[in-house]
Amino acid sequence: MLVSRRTTIIVLVLVAVLAIVAAFYTPKLLNWNKQEGYGNVSVQEASNLIADTPDLVILDVRTIAEFNDGHIEGATNIPVDELSTRLSELSKNDELLVYCRTGNRSTIAVNILEDAGYTKIYHMYEGISEWMQQGYPLVQ
Repeated sequence: MLVSRRTTIIVLVLVAVLAIVAAFYTPKLLNWNKQEGYGNVSVQEASNLIADTPDLVILDVRTIAEFNDGHIEGATNIPVDELSTRLSELSKNDELLVYCRTGNRSTIAVNILEDAGYTKIYHMYEGISEWMQQGYPLVQ
C-alpha cells in the first residue's frame, strides 16, 4: 500500500511539473506575441497580411538559390545563416513576415530576431511549400 501511495504522489508531482512547463512554454511555441496580433500565421493569414499591410517587410530566410527559384512578390532574401550579421538591413519598427520552405529555418530566424529585440514578427509557419500547394503566386 505504501508503494502505491508513493507512486501516486510521484506521478502527481510529475504531472504538476509538466503542466507548469507546458503553461510556460506553449504560448511562446504556438503564438508567442498573440496579445499584440503578432505570432504564427497560416498561409491564408499571410496572404491577407500582404494584401492589407502595405509596409509589411516580407523576409525570406531560404538560400539564395531557393529564393531565385521563386519567392513571394516583394520579399527580401536574407538566408537564416546570415541573418544575425545582417540585422542592420531591417528596422525594429517594421512589421516582418518571416518564411522559409517548411517553417523550420524561419523558426530559427524568428528566435534570432526576437533575441535582437524585434517584436513585430509574423511567422508563416507552414512555409512557402504550403503557399505553393494552395496556389498562391511566386515570382522569380
